[in-house]
Parts: sequence; C-alpha cells; structure tokens
Amino acid sequence: MIIFNKKKRDVFEIYLDILSACKRSYNGISKTRLMYAANLTFEVANKYIPILEEKNLITKRDNLYFITKKGEDVLNTLQLFREKKYELREIVSRLKEELKD
Repeated sequence: MIIFNKKKRDVFEIYLDILSACKRSYNGISKTRLMYAANLTFEVANKYIPILEEKNLITKRDNLYFITKKGEDVLNTLQLFREKKYELREIVSRLKEELKD
C-alpha cells in the first residue's frame, strides 16, 4: 500500500523549498531569511544547506545564498517530481474510493 505522510516534508520537498527561496532572491538571501522562506528550523537548515552547497546547487557569498545553474536545473526536476507526486496521490485516492466495499 502506498502511504503519503501528510505532516512531514520529505527531503525532496525541503530541497525544493530551499532552492525556491534562493531563486526568488536575486540579490541573495541570508540564512535567517532562507529559514523563514523555506519554513526551516535551525537544525534542519544546518543539516540541509551544507548538503546543497556540497552538491553545488547553492553557493554562499558574503553571508548570502544564491542558487546556481545546476541548482535551477534540479529545482525544475523537483517541481516536476512534486507535480507527479500529487497526481499519484490523486490516483491512489480514486482507487481507494473505487475499491471500497
């Protein structure tokens, strides 16, 4: 059975939120503003921001974060993934309804 967690974001959603916040801020975004924009706790930010930096998806200059070209490509793929995930969720919901006793 396919189960979708309704409360917690998965790692891809967190990446998507961080990359989206960086992309919206053309002049860079501070860590604090990034945390607010991506709805991250301090602990989650300290876990995932360095990962995205290591993967060259974001870069830090003068204490501001910027999305890279590679980050924009990954962001587009993550947005497609999110769309497909919602479509799959809808299909599963319909199947449950159709197969109900």
